[in-house]
Amino acid sequence: MAQETLICPRRRVTELPLPPADNSGCEPQRRSWTDVPADILGIVVGRLPCVEDRARLRSVCGAWRAAARRHRPPPPPLPLLVHSNFAFSIFSPDGAMTGTRRIPVPKEVAAHDVRCVGSFEGWLAGVRPNKGRYFGDGKCFLMNAFSRDVVHLPPPSASSHFVDAYTRSLPIISGSGVVECTVSAAQYVMSFCKVILSSSPDSGPKCIVAAISVHRNGSKLALWQPGMAAWCVCLGGCISKFSDISFYQGKLYMLSKLTTNLFAFEITDDDCGLMVSRVERCVADLPEVKDSYGQRWNLVEWHGKLLLVARYLGGGEGWHNICKVGAYIVDSSTKPFRFTEINTLDGDCIFISPCSGKSFHAWEYDGVEGDVIYFIDGYLYPAKNGPPFDKFMYNLGDCTLSSFAADIPEYNFRAPDGKLMSPTWLFPSE
Repeated sequence: MAQETLICPRRRVTELPLPPADNSGCEPQRRSWTDVPADILGIVVGRLPCVEDRARLRSVCGAWRAAARRHRPPPPPLPLLVHSNFAFSIFSPDGAMTGTRRIPVPKEVAAHDVRCVGSFEGWLAGVRPNKGRYFGDGKCFLMNAFSRDVVHLPPPSASSHFVDAYTRSLPIISGSGVVECTVSAAQYVMSFCKVILSSSPDSGPKCIVAAISVHRNGSKLALWQPGMAAWCVCLGGCISKFSDISFYQGKLYMLSKLTTNLFAFEITDDDCGLMVSRVERCVADLPEVKDSYGQRWNLVEWHGKLLLVARYLGGGEGWHNICKVGAYIVDSSTKPFRFTEINTLDGDCIFISPCSGKSFHAWEYDGVEGDVIYFIDGYLYPAKNGPPFDKFMYNLGDCTLSSFAADIPEYNFRAPDGKLMSPTWLFPSE
């Protein structure tokens, strides 16, 4: 069945021998595994935190698959860490990462140089570069890691020479500079490093894809929704200072890497396709941290709130030298925005990587520690010195830092040519 493609093939149903009654002396009766009561199977599924184990159970036979789905839906499985080459590792209840296997990529988009640059629920965003290092990406697609359905997106880099190109210049409200947005640009070159979605591709036109391109030291924001033949490409000073982006309450928020300024992009759908209609600079001030010489930030939605996660760097590189990790709720109803620091996630966890960030209800599982933020952080080490990514966890309750996922080989973070490639967390829906 398609939903089990990621993990394991269908298994042959075997028979289960049952011992004879004490007073029978007869041959042991044999019963099929399909006779296991459905309520027992439902309980078993609810105690399997890993998507791999759930898929194995469903693949035994049709009766087990039906029983697993009739039972009260279990909590979502633990996340997977998907590397740029579509290999993945499984997060386990004790915080370790188990195994490294590869997600089958459909032949229509498979290639040795295809890489993963984002995720949303069970969907992955992939790109394939053009031949030649300065030509950007030639293909972009969304792939469901379980059904292997593919949604083709316009090429990130193109020379379309469309005569119906539409451009809009937007001044930044409460800030300086402008943002230039063009649909069907005559020529553009992009190489995507992060792709996010507002909703599942199954939602049709409600799904908006936002991608950040960093190519030859120039940054662009690209927007797309189903039905568009080309990207809406946005340029501007606030985009060149990109640190992170996130959809929240119908807007796209972009965080500057130099300051804690947030930029709110309002997006509309008009006759020319998807277009930015307003850009506003939202000033916000974080508390100063003693002995900190720099910060790194990420945006994550948590319990319907926009959360900013900050790492304050001390006197050196690496997570050992982080002097503080803070989690702040962003109050967008005030001018300027207000940041309120929190010291609990109500038992949840947060998973952050260069390509993704998401909260997870850890309290639904025995053995999974709550109030912990897991980082796969590519900012702390220079690419040529030390390991390519720091892998560490921060406990909001006792304010402690420790390493995790030390067993993932470093080559999983690099392309065949040695170029540093970012991983992404994947959160299966079932």
